[in-house]
Amino acid sequence: MCGYMCRYVPGTDLSTNPELLNQVLARLQEEEWHDLDCPICLSPIADAHPTITRCTHLFCRPCILTSLRHHPTNPRCPICRTPLSNSDLFSLPQPPQAPPPDPSVTKNLSSKTATLIKLLVSSRPNNPSGKSVVFSQFTSMLNRLVGPIREAGFEVMRLDGTMSAKKRGAVVREFGLSGSGSHGGGVVLLASLKAGGVGVSLVSASRVYMMEPWWNPAVEEQAMDRVHRIGQREKVVVVKLVVRGSVEERMVELQEKKRRVAKGAFELEGKKTKQGITLEDMQAIMRL
Repeated sequence: MCGYMCRYVPGTDLSTNPELLNQVLARLQEEEWHDLDCPICLSPIADAHPTITRCTHLFCRPCILTSLRHHPTNPRCPICRTPLSNSDLFSLPQPPQAPPPDPSVTKNLSSKTATLIKLLVSSRPNNPSGKSVVFSQFTSMLNRLVGPIREAGFEVMRLDGTMSAKKRGAVVREFGLSGSGSHGGGVVLLASLKAGGVGVSLVSASRVYMMEPWWNPAVEEQAMDRVHRIGQREKVVVVKLVVRGSVEERMVELQEKKRRVAKGAFELEGKKTKQGITLEDMQAIMRL
């Protein structure tokens, strides 16, 4: 497999031929290349910032950056073995985006979404290039958050159970390698509690937002541990958003009860609690 640009003469060096580079980028924009897979991870290139090398081979950006980083003394193209550096990688131009509107305009949002936007925006001055992870157990909630977060000037990435394992892996790699976002305002990863809470490392983030409580605190803690774990170099801030006077407050009370049980405070209830949510738990949650 020689990559996408087989039609060009072998040995072509885009880094020394700006005119040819512009022609190649223009042709890539025009042609139907979106169905191509990255030759490293075999995932669609269009899903992860397509990048062409100076030797005219096409990869998703996280894969080629990882490949070069794994060979620091002698980085080469995985296809033709041409010596490469980060300056020999060229990204396809992204479609222009409208400037973000005033993030203070949150009157049409739910109170919880508006609060999340305010928290994200207020954290930006202290760490403009910071990354955040927003967990929710509902993909419908993640869908509603995409637009408002983008409008507030953040780059948004998504990780949920509807994606294939390869695509989820590509998103995690891209999130780890991403910079300050397209507007320089930070990157926010929207993750489902189950897909993003197990088996991934998100230590490039420093802020975690839990959009709703889960009856089993261990599930939440496991999700938080994706960020607060070995390899984390910054202070991690975790924010839980709970609606006052709602069933969510009962969920928090149930979480505290289960934590006490887990610590041995109620030995007689321990075995029962480990089996899962009980009728007594449900009655406690629904008590309004």
